[in-house]
Amino acid sequence: MDQTRRAALGAATALAARAAWPAPAAAEGFPTRTITWVVPGGPGSVLDIAARLIATKLAAPLGQSVVVDNRLGAGGTAAAEVAARAAPDGHTLFFGNFATFAIAPLLIPNLRYDAQRDFLPVQGIGASANVAVSGMGRPWRSIGELIGYARANPGKVTYAASIGSGQHAAAALFAETAKLDLTHIPYNQFGQVLNDLAAERVDLCFDYPLSSLPFVRDGRLRALAVNAGERLAIAPEIPTLAEAGLPGADLLGWSGVYVPARTPAAVVARLAGTFRDALREPDVVALFDNTGTIRWDRVDGAGLARALEEEIPRMRHLIGRTLPPAGPKPG
Repeated sequence: MDQTRRAALGAATALAARAAWPAPAAAEGFPTRTITWVVPGGPGSVLDIAARLIATKLAAPLGQSVVVDNRLGAGGTAAAEVAARAAPDGHTLFFGNFATFAIAPLLIPNLRYDAQRDFLPVQGIGASANVAVSGMGRPWRSIGELIGYARANPGKVTYAASIGSGQHAAAALFAETAKLDLTHIPYNQFGQVLNDLAAERVDLCFDYPLSSLPFVRDGRLRALAVNAGERLAIAPEIPTLAEAGLPGADLLGWSGVYVPARTPAAVVARLAGTFRDALREPDVVALFDNTGTIRWDRVDGAGLARALEEEIPRMRHLIGRTLPPAGPKPG
């Protein structure tokens, strides 16, 4: 097992072992109505697909339906702001991730939430690498050729990403590690990016396998590399950035379930156990395996909090050194 994956899995196991939410004496009367799961992505997005499947596993043990509330815009921060203002009673959940909590607050001024003050971590969900993809007509056929072209044409290669997103961090880290001058094209909604790549309005993006690989499979996009230390089991033909001499460009994007601060501990504990069981259901396991996602079923609330504590300084360093100014929006 490579160092990146070993670190991710080892950290997850170790963090989960440190502490767990105490078993509730009772979560009296909870839940009393439908639970809303706020998801920072549109229908069909990576988070949405995972959330909708997991939500179907929660209704029976909780005795109430769990509905997904898709909230678009501002790299997921609009959704986080909605969830942060909800009543702290367990009936509103947030699908948070390292971008909304560790990247966006460092890039976007005047956010109306603080990840560590306004939310309680409940349960880890998963972690995934990104695939670097570009249009079929671009003058490169491999990540090595792209690097060579970008070095010969500084500033001319564009990459698409929502400001403060995991894709933004992945591209910036790639640029820094390869010593490239790339131009960032900001997108408010990432759903448009893959179509724009296929139409060659932008040159490059990093995206999750779940959404990018269908474009690759049908010949609309070319997969150049994966930003992990080992190849994806679902796409072993795609080389890693480490194979291109860029092991420092590895970056796993992780996610978890959160509730508003001051939610009762017994409620948090019941939600945590229910989510943990859902992540172990066979069809959920299959979804994660088939999309190259590592399940974080062993990462409890304490482990999720520790993951964020470790991510913030790492992202602060990355942002301080590498994230280029935003370029013009595509026309």
